Amino acid sequence: MSSRHEMGQTGPVSVEPGTEPQAPFDVIDAQVVVSPGLESGLAHGTPGSVVVAAPRGDAVPRGNTGLGGNTGLGGDAEPRNDTPRSRPDGEQPPAGPPASDAARGRRTPVQRLRVRLASISGPARYVMVLAVLSAAVAVVLRHTVFPFLSVNNDEGIYLLHARTLAEGRLFPPAPDPARSYLPWLGTVVGDHYVLKYTPFVPAIFAIGIVLTGSIDPALAMIVMAAVVVTYLLGVELFGSRRTAALAATLLALSPLVILQSAMVLSYLPTLVLLQVTVLGVLRGRRRRRAAPVVVAGLALGVAAAVRPYDVVLLLAPLAIWLLLTSTGGRCWLGRWLLCGLAAPVALVLLSNAAATGDPLRLPFTLLEPDDKLGFGVRKLYPGDGRHDFGLLEGLRSVGDHLWLFGGWACGGVVLAGCAIVVAARRQLSAPAALLGAGGLLFLGGYVGFWGAWNAAELWGGIRYVGPFYLVPVLIPLVHLGAEGLVRAGEAVFARGRRLGLIAVAGTGAAILALTAVVLVGAVRANLTLTGHDRDLSAMLDRLPGDPLVFVAANPPFLGHPTPVTANGPKLEDPVLFAVSRGVDDLIVAADHADRPAYLLRLASAYDRSPASPSTARVERLAVRSGRRVAVTLRVDAAPAGARSARVVLTEGVRRLSIPVHPRIPTSMILTVDADGLDTTDVISITSIANIAGGMDSTGIVTDRNDSGRSRVHSGSLGRPSASTVRDGRGTSITVAYYATSPSGREHFLDQQVLPVRLAARDGSRPAAGPPVTVLGSLGEVDEVGEGRRPPLRIIIDDRRG
Repeated sequence: MSSRHEMGQTGPVSVEPGTEPQAPFDVIDAQVVVSPGLESGLAHGTPGSVVVAAPRGDAVPRGNTGLGGNTGLGGDAEPRNDTPRSRPDGEQPPAGPPASDAARGRRTPVQRLRVRLASISGPARYVMVLAVLSAAVAVVLRHTVFPFLSVNNDEGIYLLHARTLAEGRLFPPAPDPARSYLPWLGTVVGDHYVLKYTPFVPAIFAIGIVLTGSIDPALAMIVMAAVVVTYLLGVELFGSRRTAALAATLLALSPLVILQSAMVLSYLPTLVLLQVTVLGVLRGRRRRRAAPVVVAGLALGVAAAVRPYDVVLLLAPLAIWLLLTSTGGRCWLGRWLLCGLAAPVALVLLSNAAATGDPLRLPFTLLEPDDKLGFGVRKLYPGDGRHDFGLLEGLRSVGDHLWLFGGWACGGVVLAGCAIVVAARRQLSAPAALLGAGGLLFLGGYVGFWGAWNAAELWGGIRYVGPFYLVPVLIPLVHLGAEGLVRAGEAVFARGRRLGLIAVAGTGAAILALTAVVLVGAVRANLTLTGHDRDLSAMLDRLPGDPLVFVAANPPFLGHPTPVTANGPKLEDPVLFAVSRGVDDLIVAADHADRPAYLLRLASAYDRSPASPSTARVERLAVRSGRRVAVTLRVDAAPAGARSARVVLTEGVRRLSIPVHPRIPTSMILTVDADGLDTTDVISITSIANIAGGMDSTGIVTDRNDSGRSRVHSGSLGRPSASTVRDGRGTSITVAYYATSPSGREHFLDQQVLPVRLAARDGSRPAAGPPVTVLGSLGEVDEVGEGRRPPLRIIIDDRRG
């Protein structure tokens, strides 16, 4: 076969009968001329020719992706070789089925595989290799950069749900006391925990766990699907394998995709589902085939169950266009879409009913009613502070995401500029242009989503794991940007090959340089954060036996602020974690009496950023009972510049506020007795100077003044003031530490709960038991990390017990 398909050339293309052109072409603009004798040649094997006019470089027939075989979304079948086999007797083939069908049936599997591989175009082979490399990178990052998961603690939710599904349960069981084992952003419903998200994405990872015991295959398949589907959609939108391969490359090289591909989150799976939806609808509508539309409906249903707001924003313009332009085909398209939608809709309704008791209520709304769309007071969980979210905050959050997006998307700024140019010149097909409109609508819609503001301003994690809420915007960006880049390259090359090479090389180098800087910086930051978790995990592994570790967590969830403190579904891991909550800690300790009990104290801003404090301290716990139990409260100095400080003790409805010196560490004795908390229960021991001091034989800490004489800091506690707490309950004592800045604003520094049970107030236990039972610390066992330590320490004083 001879052909001329170089850019800018036209002319006849000779194609042997029974074969497909090896170079792509645009069938819409082509004129096919059948030369004399071709008809007989197709029947008898004599040569003929097909003349194709106006070839477009790498343009392909609509639906022919170059992948060979059936792609599952309407791709062409493998090329057929209908040349008849020669017969010994010289007879012509008999009428009936083509001889090639019989020949194909006699091919060995290896031969069929070779034929199929030979039919794959060069760009498609490149994309397949790119997809495999992307999968390898995802698995490597998973085990090197994110072996303990990332600082996005939602990963722990998805992983716990996946492990639960792999064990055959829809929800993790909740043993009594349920809130002591509460996972991050979970809530207790009956005898189980309901996690915040629907089970569709966890089910993907659960399949990998069931089949291989690992989530690695699921991570690999998701990113491979993202790369391949981007290529397929690019072919469908632009009819160009070259443009589609460029779009897939830009997606695969984006630092946002590279890091998200190693995380157990929903953003990358949603990107795949959204593209499958668009691809299936466009291909099925054009070719009038039901199968791609059904697949699109299935993908649409799952995507809407996972991230409904993203689906509405990105696909609304395209959906309206399809509704207006599918004249005579609306019912057909809608019917097959509904066929695909039926299964995921039914599953999400059943899942919602099991989780919330209402088929129309998502688990997302179960934990905190104020975690919702729109402006106003917003909260992430019960007990969270009030966050006033308005228009300015929404605009600022989207601006922050876009600022990062310019570097976290490969060629982000350049692609955006190219997309704007091709859109302004009306060089886009209607579906491509409407995808771009969906991207703009997506950005506008996220102005009213407080979660983006929380991620950008209150938490700040998007600086280390990328602006993940904008992952769907990559779809229009890489496709429209790739089309713009190709057209710009053609225009530059038309002015001269040398100029074109310089322009392409310069632009590519700039894009790759920025991408490398962003990616290397992100990997370094996450390696630092992972190092903190690795040190914490190693410290816990050094504890003897199978320890029970109470986590002094604020907010009271496991798996936050570090995924190291998360339990498995069965609570049978070598290290069992529980939230330090109060009197329930005594129940947990009794239920696991065979496990030595410890308390884990984390710095208040642990792993909020690579530069945040990473101090973690483990203390040995023990139970003490009697008529009264004495404990020592030790308070470190407040941060430099603090104007004043105070310690607040709360027990039930009673509260004591005790002023302390802000620049001097302070110790006091707290006596826990059966009559509750009062001002006589607190006695000052000493205030420990944090200058160059020492401790004398009586335990009083001293330091030297300028004249060299020792001075003792004692009695520096202010007079405790008592007050009452409305709706207070419980017998445990909560110790909180506050400091007032020079501006007069009081800041929370630390908090710890001392579990206390008073027999006289515990109706479930006989009054003949010990009047007071306390679970307290015997002292520090180990410590890791750097930065400011948790400033509170509560130690059982056995001498006064």
